[in-house]
Amino acid sequence: MTKKLEEEFNLPPMTDPYEPIPESAPQKELNDRQVTEFETIDVEDIQTALTTAEKIDNALQNVKGLEEHDTEMDTIAQQATDSFQQLMNLGMNVGDREAGSIFDSAAKMLKTALEAKDSKINSKLKQIDMMIKKARLDSNAGNYDDGPSTAIMDRNELLKIINTKVDDVTD
Repeated sequence: MTKKLEEEFNLPPMTDPYEPIPESAPQKELNDRQVTEFETIDVEDIQTALTTAEKIDNALQNVKGLEEHDTEMDTIAQQATDSFQQLMNLGMNVGDREAGSIFDSAAKMLKTALEAKDSKINSKLKQIDMMIKKARLDSNAGNYDDGPSTAIMDRNELLKIINTKVDDVTD
């Protein structure tokens, strides 16, 4: 600044305009904490997540029609994202009065893209859920017992057995 500006606005004189401003102790501590505090992710965690994702993808390869849904949803999401970008560019180049409706349409396009991606994930999750339920039913199918070994008899055979036991008890 010049001397005249300092005098005009009653500002203190500047000695060196490029001198760094010293940080206060709490601010320096906060900056140091922000630099050192970050989340570490183990390589094993990443590998287990990737193997789990690979297992899910391998399991879903047997499901027919899922690939078509994925490609359709990816196409819809990409078209909606492209339309969003075009509408945003258009909204920046028109007057304020017209920009509001254009930005609203752009937001709707972005919502459509998000819903397409969400639909893709939901369909995969539903397929996985159905596969888990089927596996649970298959594993429980052979576990039903009728109790101790049962024999099927008609009424007459049952009466003969009862009569012989009664006769044995009375003798």
